[in-house]
Amino acid sequence: MSAKEKKRLIDGLTEAHLALRGILDEIDLEMPVYEDTGWRVRDIVGHVATWDLVVAKSLRAFQTGSEYLIPVPNPEEYEDEFNKNAVLEQQKLSTQQILDEFETAYDEFKKAIQEIPDDLFPGDLLYPWGDERGNIATMVDYMIEHAVEHRDEIIKAIGFMRKLNG
Repeated sequence: MSAKEKKRLIDGLTEAHLALRGILDEIDLEMPVYEDTGWRVRDIVGHVATWDLVVAKSLRAFQTGSEYLIPVPNPEEYEDEFNKNAVLEQQKLSTQQILDEFETAYDEFKKAIQEIPDDLFPGDLLYPWGDERGNIATMVDYMIEHAVEHRDEIIKAIGFMRKLNG
């Protein structure tokens, strides 16, 4: 991995993380965001943290010549089931534990990128969600977009709640 590409990925990851983290101090983490699933802000933060850790595990597995796939009992409902189970587990945690996990996951993800040897980049790996292969940069870019997408949805929910409470 070129130093320039690694810096771009880490800078993008950091920017997305800080943008999401920046709105969390201003809102109630129990605020609902998704009506269909009942997910609250804290659930989304935990979800982002879960996937940051998953990708960090995937990058570390790739470095050792293996692959990491998310564990689910029912492959037909792969990602949805994984996400649902992860949120259910995180609902047992306090809000502070969720925030701590969010920071730890970011640190682990960033560290995993930093530790990728140049000779393994760009890499061709099975992405941890199991139905796609690609290079490291594309997978990291997906995760940056993932964090941004969820941040934007939280911002939208904040606007809706403010209108509602007018």
